[in-house]
Amino acid sequence: MPVLHAPAAAPRPASGVPSLSRPRATSALGLTYWEFDAAVHLGLLPTVPGDRPWQRRVPRRDVDRLRGDPGFPGLLRARVRLVNASEGAQLLRISSARFARLARGGLFSPLSFYPNRHGVLVWRYPAAELLSVARMRPELLTGPLPPGLRQALRRGEDWRPRRWRGRRTGQLIRHARGPWEKAAVPAAVLTPATVRAAVPDLRERKALRALRPPLTGDVPLRPPLEDWPPPVREVTRATDPDESRWYESLLLLAVREARRSGPPPVASQRADVGDPDDGPSRRG
Repeated sequence: MPVLHAPAAAPRPASGVPSLSRPRATSALGLTYWEFDAAVHLGLLPTVPGDRPWQRRVPRRDVDRLRGDPGFPGLLRARVRLVNASEGAQLLRISSARFARLARGGLFSPLSFYPNRHGVLVWRYPAAELLSVARMRPELLTGPLPPGLRQALRRGEDWRPRRWRGRRTGQLIRHARGPWEKAAVPAAVLTPATVRAAVPDLRERKALRALRPPLTGDVPLRPPLEDWPPPVREVTRATDPDESRWYESLLLLAVREARRSGPPPVASQRADVGDPDDGPSRRG
């Protein structure tokens, strides 16, 4: 378990709220980086904007509140516990095969993932959410699966990436500091061709790329996601036609709102940011 250190006086970032950086808050709460990410994603740990795009900080008052809770830090770590498929099956007392079918059918929403050394995605689920589904839908744990779920599985559907993308983009949209950051979220999961068709202005597309959010979270993958095989990299991309149209509609609405707020804040500063689908960038 990490050694707990009482946080020192907290500076005031752009938000104006006394807050701690991610490393200091993680240390003060006795969490690993994975557990810290889970606490933020699950809404157990409020954050405020930092000084840079997509940077988040933790209000000092919330760190103090959690440190003062009875059962700290064990209770907090239990609430942010994530499990993989085999651990989830053991938790629910079902077979690994049944857990996999329920997960592929969209009954469970993964919070994070990582590629193992064989290049296979390992999905991680909040243990508390799995238990909640089991309490609300106990019929899913035994007997025949619902007809609609069986049909979807026979068609080869796998809702795990889609559930993860929906969860992650929803969080990022809530964390966006302005309309152009908000528009960069749906753009990040669409193909470049789709973004080019939806946002024909090159300068706006460059701004969206410059503001691209960290889809895989603040814990860096080793090696980086772009170095893994295509099936692993594509987990961040909405390729299903229905899902792609949904994100495209979000992008169109967000860009329309952003244009009303003014020009892209980074376009004038980063006009030379390349667009991979527009050929080499042209400089002065």
